[in-house]
Amino acid sequence: MRRLVMVIAGVVAICAFLPPAAHASQAARTSATAGPAPQGVGIRLVDIPTALANDPRARQYIIDHLAPGTTISRRVEVTNYTAKPQVVSLYAASATISGGSFLFGAGRAANELTSWTTVEPPTLTVGPGVKALATVTIAVPPNATSGERYGVIWAELAPAVPSGGGVTSINRVGVRIYLSVGSGASPATDFAITTLEARRNAGGRPEVVASVHNTGGRAVDLSGELQLTNGPGGLSAGPFPARLGTTLGLGQVEPVTVMLDPAIPAGPWDAHMTLQSGTTVREATARVTFPAAAATSAPPVMAQPPSPKGSGSLPLVLVVALLIAIVLLLVVLFGRRRRRRSPTG
Repeated sequence: MRRLVMVIAGVVAICAFLPPAAHASQAARTSATAGPAPQGVGIRLVDIPTALANDPRARQYIIDHLAPGTTISRRVEVTNYTAKPQVVSLYAASATISGGSFLFGAGRAANELTSWTTVEPPTLTVGPGVKALATVTIAVPPNATSGERYGVIWAELAPAVPSGGGVTSINRVGVRIYLSVGSGASPATDFAITTLEARRNAGGRPEVVASVHNTGGRAVDLSGELQLTNGPGGLSAGPFPARLGTTLGLGQVEPVTVMLDPAIPAGPWDAHMTLQSGTTVREATARVTFPAAAATSAPPVMAQPPSPKGSGSLPLVLVVALLIAIVLLLVVLFGRRRRRRSPTG
């Protein structure tokens, strides 16, 4: 019995030195600095498809996959931030994806998608500080071919003609459209981080540039961050946010740049890049060293998927469960041994 007590005490002692259970990830930090007050008019999407309720892109843009012959409607809300009533025109115009950017067509440039799209009403008179709704309808014809199309729903103020002539400015804001056409389920969203490149810009500031390949069937809008670990003397730095605004069409390859603190040592570092489009997240790591001279780059390094977290040790719950199982086994064996030693009548 004394041996059993000693074993149990040993198990308790081991548990006392086990690392504590991992805490939930820290909530995202928010800036305490208020942004500039909106001016002119604003527009936002009101309706979100149930299937995309958890997709942050679907809260900003009209994103859908439709079979030929299908019609959908989405409401948009227009807000007048000026001090007087405004006449707002609503219409669809073309867009393309090139060079890592979502590019808007000039004026009311049309494409196949805009010919399927109507906005009702096409004109709104909105009072100061007032919000008004309009409905965007997209009717895909039965003979439409498969593929993804791009466009934008513009809310445009009537142009103000300057007194005495001069340049007339147009104030408009929009909601992007990413429409996939085809039978069956929506094509998968996927992309890969292929290389990481350490460089210094013309001012000597260190940067990491990820080469990203859109390998899926939908366009992606990328955001993310970079973490540096295992640097000189065991230093860590970051996370540093990726430069926003990179959009990749199907099959496109473009760079995503992360600008770092000027005081970051040259390295070497383990660079861990995390990028996201909607609910799709991809990560990659590489060992990088920043060049010494401004406006120079180190050779790109092939990016590798990160090692599974906790791969080097057993999870705490599993360790505790194994220790408890050992204790129970010892109790059973000790009990059998005692029964064998007891005299029989």
